Amino acid sequence: MAATPILVIGNYPADQQQSMIRFAHLLVRFYQPQAHVHLVLPPSIVTRLPGLPALLCKYLAYIDKLILFPLWLIIVSRFYRLVHIADHSNAFYSFFVPRRRCIITCHDLLAVRGAMGDPIVACEASPVGIWLQRMIMAGLRNANAVAFDSEASHHDYLRLVGCPKGQRHKVIPIPLNAPFTANPASFHLSAVEQQQLPAAPYLLMVGSALPRKNRILGLQLLLVLSAVTAYKLVFAGAPPSPEEQKFISQHHLYKSVLTVERPSHALLNHLYCGAHALLFPSHAEGFGWPLLEAQACDCPVIASNTTSIPEVAGSAALYADPFDVAAFATHVRALEEPNRRADLIRQGRVNLRRFGHEVISRAYTSFTLHTA
Repeated sequence: MAATPILVIGNYPADQQQSMIRFAHLLVRFYQPQAHVHLVLPPSIVTRLPGLPALLCKYLAYIDKLILFPLWLIIVSRFYRLVHIADHSNAFYSFFVPRRRCIITCHDLLAVRGAMGDPIVACEASPVGIWLQRMIMAGLRNANAVAFDSEASHHDYLRLVGCPKGQRHKVIPIPLNAPFTANPASFHLSAVEQQQLPAAPYLLMVGSALPRKNRILGLQLLLVLSAVTAYKLVFAGAPPSPEEQKFISQHHLYKSVLTVERPSHALLNHLYCGAHALLFPSHAEGFGWPLLEAQACDCPVIASNTTSIPEVAGSAALYADPFDVAAFATHVRALEEPNRRADLIRQGRVNLRRFGHEVISRAYTSFTLHTA
């Protein structure tokens, strides 16, 4: 495979899907020791016209993504032995590359489930969104092979699609996409970032404010814990949603809820290291990178027992139903016991071994050899 040319297709840069940008670069690193790899992103062409309002750019971007870039793929992809579409949201591109050379990584089918009316995932879709999800499913069916981040996503696929004749599947988890460490001194913080570090004790929630992330449970948890201790809650990522802001206002939690919007990698590492625990009460996930990030920083994990979460965090987390605030509170108090805390941290270090870069790189290249 030394001279095998591989084309990795990433995401449209203007969409700013940071996790998928990082995953595309991970694939390049997986393949580089054994192949010549070319990473390509759908270029912004129409949306570069001057003076376009933001809303118009959002819709004109579909010309770039769904018309111009596919035409380019038809011409160029035939020169590659393998075409790897890094994100299933671009599965439509499988129709414009040689099918037998096409592999797609499917990270989750939560948006598809939402478009089909599944209330659990809390992903409502517009008429355009429903059409796009149908395109994604058609593109996934068309690929020669599909890799899944988790058994949970694979199960969703088999339930919703089945297994198209001749299509190959493999569940391959994803490793950490950046270096996280239990020694925060490894990362320098600016003076402004140092001022953003909260005083202990605090509980940390990392990510977006999507309803399925269930951040409202963290706010409810503060009310339960306030009678016994003075925990704060830190949102790292998106600021409170209108619903969350309303809850904060009604219960006078202004001093107990802190937001660190879009923290740098260094600041996020420090937040993990200082937290009493990572709260991860999602209703549904395709994988869950924060689970591994926290474990790499010796931050205990308290998470919901749904979808891929137990599969990723393994025995190194405390679990509860995502509606059971009392159970989450019990776990928070349990981690105040030093031996229980130390044991969970130790298990987290062991769990991380399953997600080593070399292990997953070998899994991908092995799957690729049988696909290309």
